Amino acid sequence: MLVPLTPAGELLLTVRNSNLPSHAGQISFPGGSIEAGESPETAALREAWEEVALEPGLARPLGQLPAVLSPYGYHVRPVLAWLPEKPRLRPNPAEVAETLWVPLAELAAAPAWSEPRRVAGLSRRVWHYPWRDRDVWGLTGNVLHDLLTRICAAWDRKL
Repeated sequence: MLVPLTPAGELLLTVRNSNLPSHAGQISFPGGSIEAGESPETAALREAWEEVALEPGLARPLGQLPAVLSPYGYHVRPVLAWLPEKPRLRPNPAEVAETLWVPLAELAAAPAWSEPRRVAGLSRRVWHYPWRDRDVWGLTGNVLHDLLTRICAAWDRKL
């Protein structure tokens, strides 16, 4: 999973195609499965290329955020990446219905909330971030919550 951030403080999110067999129509970060021999960084860049034609050389991986267990039990390694400018993207219509450039400040100011979920016998807390007329939730919401918590903690330490 790639968590791309621009100098304007925007995150790249995608809206999944409504015809996909899982998580159809949901908001997500670009990303997917790691193939044999790939690092999380390589897989995140490859998946972003396949999903939205983000040139791998344009994104500079900054490191991994802590692994996240999705509400459905998937183990995900988010890769934070720097985009020096907002690139032109071409969503793959088989996977992505829309790309979104979401200001991090708007997400930080959103009235976020969480709920407990039990899926396949696993208990998870799922975060929701209302953004404009959308609900950013699930794995994406949980990664956002972790990222925003870390940014806010770092900001407080610098004051």
